[in-house]
Amino acid sequence: MSLLSREQRGRALALMERVMREGAPIAPEYPLCFDERFPGRVLATEEDGRVVSACALLVRDFACGSRSVRVGLIGSVCTAPEARGRGLASALLRRAEEELAGEGCVLAMLWADDARFYEERGWSPIGAEVDFALEPAHEARLPGSAGLRAAAPDDRGAIHRLYTLQRERVERSPQETAALLAAPGMETLVLQRERDVVAYSCLGRGKDFARTIHEWSGSERDVLALVREHMRRARSRGEGGATFLITPATASGLHERLRGLGANWSEGVLAMGKLLQPEGAAALLAELAGPEASISVDGGVGAVVSLTGPSGSVELSAEELLGLLVPARGRRHGIDPVARATGLALSELPLPLFAWGLDSI
Repeated sequence: MSLLSREQRGRALALMERVMREGAPIAPEYPLCFDERFPGRVLATEEDGRVVSACALLVRDFACGSRSVRVGLIGSVCTAPEARGRGLASALLRRAEEELAGEGCVLAMLWADDARFYEERGWSPIGAEVDFALEPAHEARLPGSAGLRAAAPDDRGAIHRLYTLQRERVERSPQETAALLAAPGMETLVLQRERDVVAYSCLGRGKDFARTIHEWSGSERDVLALVREHMRRARSRGEGGATFLITPATASGLHERLRGLGANWSEGVLAMGKLLQPEGAAALLAELAGPEASISVDGGVGAVVSLTGPSGSVELSAEELLGLLVPARGRRHGIDPVARATGLALSELPLPLFAWGLDSI
């Protein structure tokens, strides 16, 4: 693990702010990466005492129902404009991947402005989310509720408890949730009945998620009431246009309600991803494939995983293995042919990996 001094971290952060925020602060938006109380860290490349390329890393355990998957998150990848075209970002990305693999991360994830850059370096779209766009005309059709209000600091414990009820989530501590809820530019609402907060929702976050509700928890009806309140508040501020809602692919009941309202929707990807540990991914696939499956790994560069079932065997590259576990938009295009070739049901695929908006870096 490479650790930067406080002075080096400061220089790296200054580069990120110059390149990505036109000099505005970025650390308050991502406390888990830049606040020394939390586990994130920064990698940097220096030349003559000057940081010329940097990124943030954060190791997270993803809860996927009853399973846990260790994932490395990479964010704020940047290079000084005067140093571009020399492969510095590519070299830094390789370092980040190696460090995350060394910390037990099966795969890495990032959210990319330039997808082509990462695709050329072995990354691909992974995972699924379902995104809804609610127009102003939908507001009156959403359910209302008493007890809706802006969240207060002393609600953070209740919000964290509600967050942990999500079956698909990133594991985080109450202290981490509290720090994330303090991010600038975010509107957090709660629904309170008697003395209990029973639902919450977060809209916006710094420069990200404009007019987008990216984290929520509670019953379907209560979540829709919170959406309506966000829309009402936007209207009172004179803001027009749609309000967007990000949901996990598994929230089928909420999807049905929203489609019944006539809301436009689309199936999106979760992030860009890259497999870091073929052995760990193969072990996860063996667990998901069931007792009839047999898996072996030919390690090294270009590792190949052999999956055998009652009807035959297939060989999978790292990219194909990633596509089995967390395919883009949850499609089974790669899963079903493997199931037919091996005689394995593979009914537990794809893995319902999901990160809520506060967990992106």
